[in-house]
Amino acid sequence: MTFLTIPIPRGILLFVIRNLKCLIILSVISTLLLISGALSAKEAKDVGQINQYLRINGELMGSYERWHFFRPEPAINNNHTYDLSVLRARLGAQLTTPYVDGYIQGQYIGLFGLPDNSVAVPGGPLGLGGGYFLANQSTNSANIFLKQGYLDFKFNSLGIPGLSLKAGRFEFMDGMEYRTGITKLDTLKKRRISQRLIGGFNVIYIGRSFDGFSAVYDRPELNLTISGMRPTQGGFTVQGQKQISDINLLYTALTSKQNTWLPGTESRLFYIHYNDKRDTQIIDNRPPDARPRLNNQNLAIHTLGAHFLSLHPLKSGSIDSLLWGAYQFGDWTDQKHQAWAISAELGYQWTQIRFKPWLRAIYYQSSGDNNAQDNKHQTFLTLLPSGRLYSKFPFYNQMNIRDSFIEMIVSPTPKTQININFHHLSLTNSNDLAYRGLGATTNSGAFGYSGKSSGGSKNVGQLIDISFTHAVSKHFSWRLYYGHAFAGSVIKNNFQGNKHAHSFWADFNLVF
Repeated sequence: MTFLTIPIPRGILLFVIRNLKCLIILSVISTLLLISGALSAKEAKDVGQINQYLRINGELMGSYERWHFFRPEPAINNNHTYDLSVLRARLGAQLTTPYVDGYIQGQYIGLFGLPDNSVAVPGGPLGLGGGYFLANQSTNSANIFLKQGYLDFKFNSLGIPGLSLKAGRFEFMDGMEYRTGITKLDTLKKRRISQRLIGGFNVIYIGRSFDGFSAVYDRPELNLTISGMRPTQGGFTVQGQKQISDINLLYTALTSKQNTWLPGTESRLFYIHYNDKRDTQIIDNRPPDARPRLNNQNLAIHTLGAHFLSLHPLKSGSIDSLLWGAYQFGDWTDQKHQAWAISAELGYQWTQIRFKPWLRAIYYQSSGDNNAQDNKHQTFLTLLPSGRLYSKFPFYNQMNIRDSFIEMIVSPTPKTQININFHHLSLTNSNDLAYRGLGATTNSGAFGYSGKSSGGSKNVGQLIDISFTHAVSKHFSWRLYYGHAFAGSVIKNNFQGNKHAHSFWADFNLVF
């Protein structure tokens, strides 16, 4: 028997091989679009509503990332170019009654194709892929764990309207104690206020939950929230079930709702007490052998802060403004801690012209430590923030940093948004370190933040990032992101092998 063979040109074959993952992603997205269309057809009846008391909900998220990070040289394991994939699934059951609500949610997380040669010595993890591998010690890691499980007691029937008490394991986002119902205002709160200091709804995909209680008194004019919590693991490690029992948090916030105090303005006062006594060594600008371990001398940090958020419609559009600030004091192991951070933002959206362009200017600065030997620590600690909200390309974080940037948002269609940012990054104090990280992710081992010497410089560099979001329906959305970083002198002092870096990711999210 004779078979007909057709030669395939080598160039076409190489193109297919190199872009196989992209082709698979496009196939998955196409399939999910069909599923989303089927779900949208049933929007008249919520597909997860079993009866008036019980609702089932779920989420399927997938992501593909391509990294080309800064490279230290000379160093070993300094592979700075790689890709990886993420798959996350969540399934929950919500019980609603007049007296108590209950919720339970499980999560599957899978990290695939992690690089085993991207934790440079010296240099540390070269991008998130190196961080994932360092935390899990495997190129493919997966786990299933309890994401949430709580009871929410409602006291309306006892004659105290607006009072509720949640106890168990739950998600928590500081700054989002309530939602206004105004889309633009809630978008600003979610993107530019929430989870600056406590969060974890989407900490690098795996997520962070909190064990404890949250008492809420919500009235038309104000919201009072008091919470006592311990975080779970789940930043880089897939072992998200475990509680970080050596960190204790107390959070209190009093929010004056929009128009209560000033027209079009919301304001919040908050206080956080953070106590950390894990079996780990701190990171600061002292020599490594002079840094204490937390199980000997722990952190006890008090944070006082406030935010003011305004939105005012005008004839041709709307103007928004935001002021956020925090002051810290307490004990940084054997040093006294005093630090601060502030963010000022102003925006205008033209709502009467095509694409509804929204231009915003943002200035953020946090304090750094000027003298490692004066027994005073002055680096602002961001506690347990969420991931990628304030640094989509996380080669920096919100500690000892000035981040000045212009943001342009356009909406080609009602369901499509393009976001373009131009950042200039510099250190507040060159005697301090250039920091990365998102806080504690394990009960022992890594501190959760890392730092590099500034080399006596302040210029971190510039970043241009572009994101594209399309909501196909209320059930399905997908995103694209590209960021390109131009190294300043601080980066060049630590990464001599490569002066530019870029990151690309594509993800989808299906919910019901």
